[in-house]
Amino acid sequence: MFLNGLEQLARRKIVLTAVIATMVFLGLYWWGISAASTADLEGGHGQGYGAAKMLGPADAALAAIVTAAPLAATLVTALMIVIGATMLPEEMDEGRMPFWLSLPQTRLRVYLHTSLAPLALSYALAIILFGGIFLITRSYFAFTPRNIPLVFVSMLSWLTVVWAAVILLSLVVRKVASMLIVFFLTAVASLFGGLYEIMRMFPGEAPAALVTITRTAMYAFPADRGYRGVLYGLIPRNGTITENLAFFGVTASIPPLHLVYAFSWSLVLLALGYWKFRRMDF
Repeated sequence: MFLNGLEQLARRKIVLTAVIATMVFLGLYWWGISAASTADLEGGHGQGYGAAKMLGPADAALAAIVTAAPLAATLVTALMIVIGATMLPEEMDEGRMPFWLSLPQTRLRVYLHTSLAPLALSYALAIILFGGIFLITRSYFAFTPRNIPLVFVSMLSWLTVVWAAVILLSLVVRKVASMLIVFFLTAVASLFGGLYEIMRMFPGEAPAALVTITRTAMYAFPADRGYRGVLYGLIPRNGTITENLAFFGVTASIPPLHLVYAFSWSLVLLALGYWKFRRMDF
């Protein structure tokens, strides 16, 4: 079932488009980093200084990563939402679901194995994208990342939240509506996630209403915390720009409980999706 799901996804034009977009993105990123590492900027006395020399390798790497990360995250999220919203509905609409359910396997197994294919594919694409960003950046600007293991865990947390939400909604409101709802939720989570990072720099100065709204949004749809963990894990450990990281989208490492909460939240939505799936007639 799981392998069949991956095979079905591999045939879709949206997946091929995402793969091509990933290659183009990494190619353009490599070209930009290559140019930035050798470009000379005019100094006050007419002397040329390379961009990396002016910023320092770690700070140049930080600037490159935080510039590329939002676009990479958008590409991965979009793929996750589109293929997640269509996976189960298309199996039903094209008449394959009754066949899977007729085999000697439980309905839970069918639900999980079919649903996991979009998550696995999106996670693989995310590793390629962010791994490419890291390797390209590090090949030109030597730096030590803050926490690589955190990147893998946070990435899974972020994508699992989006995946669980879109799988559930695809069974309730079906394809297009589920895509729009999850796109909206993801955008709102990203907006308030950025505000949360900025407010952490100025504790006690933000309006109480804004703090409440921000925290509510963060816990209501916790995908953004995973993305911030990816960003924090990738950025250089030895940079000199350390006090204004909120304006780059991250202030400190993500507490483990935030990631645990995101996984738990996803399991609840996944269970609700199965409850709906188990009561459907095929």
